[in-house]
Amino acid sequence: MDAPYIGEVTTTTSKYAADGLFRQEASIEVDRFLIRLAMGGNKSLGSILNGKTESRIVYNAKDEEYAMETFDAIRENGGNPILKSTMGRMNMGGGSREGRENNNSDEEEEKSEYDRTISESMERVVGFDARKVTTKIKSNDGLVLFEEWFTTDTTLLQFVSEVEADLVASYGGQKQNNPRSFSERMLKQAEQEFESVPGRMVKYTMEMKDDDNGFKMVWELKSIREVPFNMADFKISSDYEKVDELD
Repeated sequence: MDAPYIGEVTTTTSKYAADGLFRQEASIEVDRFLIRLAMGGNKSLGSILNGKTESRIVYNAKDEEYAMETFDAIRENGGNPILKSTMGRMNMGGGSREGRENNNSDEEEEKSEYDRTISESMERVVGFDARKVTTKIKSNDGLVLFEEWFTTDTTLLQFVSEVEADLVASYGGQKQNNPRSFSERMLKQAEQEFESVPGRMVKYTMEMKDDDNGFKMVWELKSIREVPFNMADFKISSDYEKVDELD
């Protein structure tokens, strides 16, 4: 992501999935020193779900610390994990849309223009045959351009998602999913009719241009592959120190 006043922020997430086992590790790198300092520095956090031992581990790879809780403890907490392993979210909008709309007079209703194009040809993206969908939304706030690539070759993607969802459901929780398509979510919110394509998204870009020069986000699947099972993929280093909870 590249946003005004913040600069470039890069987040990389790795996931490992096997029957009854799931691990996720996310690292964040902030380009600008002052922003990085305000966020507490670059981070690398992760979590491991083990359905065999019914345990959840969260860890900080940078500080070499980990904490653990049982599925029973999570069930007693209404299906909500007690230990947190997320990096939090930042508001990159530069002010809320509602606040900007309130600056308009009652007579000035915002009218948005929508344009959506689905490519007839397929493109090769990260080893997948994918179809590109381009969506433009123009309003008084500026122009938002979405480019999204979808594939119907979803076997491995579905497996990883289902392993995580099943483990989360086993302790009474519910897996939070990203929208299938960010452009479709905005079109639905605007009550616009649109044509969709089947499959899952493997790449998207979003660029917003407004009076603040806007910002740009890029997300893409770097790789996904099936490999021989290795229990080491679902363990943390023996050098990590156990703590009650992570900072």
